[in-house]
Amino acid sequence: MTTYKGEKGFEVETLASDPTTAGSIGQLYFNSAGNVFKYVATGTVGAWAAGGNLNTARDAAAGAGTQTAGLATGGDSTSSKAISESYNGSAWTEVGDLNQARFALGGAGTQAAALVFAGYTGTALVAITEKYDGSTWTESGDLSVSRFRLGGCGTQTAGLAFGGTPPASIVSTEEFDGSTWSGGGDMNTARGELGSAGIQTAALGFGGQAPPLVSITESYNGTAWTEVGDLNTARRGAVGAGIQTAALAAGGLTGTTTLVGITESFDGATWTEVADLATAGYGGSPAGTQAAALVAGRYTTGVIANTEEWTLPDIVIKTVATS
Repeated sequence: MTTYKGEKGFEVETLASDPTTAGSIGQLYFNSAGNVFKYVATGTVGAWAAGGNLNTARDAAAGAGTQTAGLATGGDSTSSKAISESYNGSAWTEVGDLNQARFALGGAGTQAAALVFAGYTGTALVAITEKYDGSTWTESGDLSVSRFRLGGCGTQTAGLAFGGTPPASIVSTEEFDGSTWSGGGDMNTARGELGSAGIQTAALGFGGQAPPLVSITESYNGTAWTEVGDLNTARRGAVGAGIQTAALAAGGLTGTTTLVGITESFDGATWTEVADLATAGYGGSPAGTQAAALVAGRYTTGVIANTEEWTLPDIVIKTVATS
């Protein structure tokens, strides 16, 4: 009988247990415990799981940071909130309040160096920008255009604000340098309640309310917006995470009252529907990446404190068919 080694020039390694790290991707091996051949492939199927609840239920809060070091700021729960909470991967802790309570504001940055801007106080639209140092919020330069329900991304020293509602949907884009906002290239489609991801020079804006509801996705190169692949489901109030070429869109409203948990993954050109949120909702506080995202709070039949964590595994173990 011809051996595999004789045909292919190498032996298949025998392992007592399956590999667990991304460095093993592409490896073919014999699992002695199960008496089967297996293969290590790149993980492509993600799932949402419950995380720790916010201390204060709300929707329309700004988000920043990562899945294990997130920040949820402001929001709405019968009234505008100034509350900020930080997340350690399992529980939320209340930290320093904003100077100006508001909701439907933009957010960017990290847990220890966050940026929030614009929003609605309950009585007025504002252009106010605040920077966070890990304990205290400090006002910085205002946006040129007061707005809410806008897209926001980037860092504390290189933020981006785009779209929004003041009260009609707008195309205005503004760039932040750490102290001052200046005009950037206008979006092609005016809209509010859009999702966002990326950085100042490589941003993504998707969905929203023009009106009507749109599935349009646009990418920004630091100068101009270009339309790319549309979402599969048009909606408003979806949250976004990740970067321009590897983003996630989750939840939202597909009509006046139709809440969805639909999640889509973006590869830089095309959106693909993946696993839904466990709880359909609108206007959560987002953080993280395409592979490890966080959504906190939302509006369902009322505001909720629910947090969900999205995880896309680095690897998946596949059994090799032998007959």
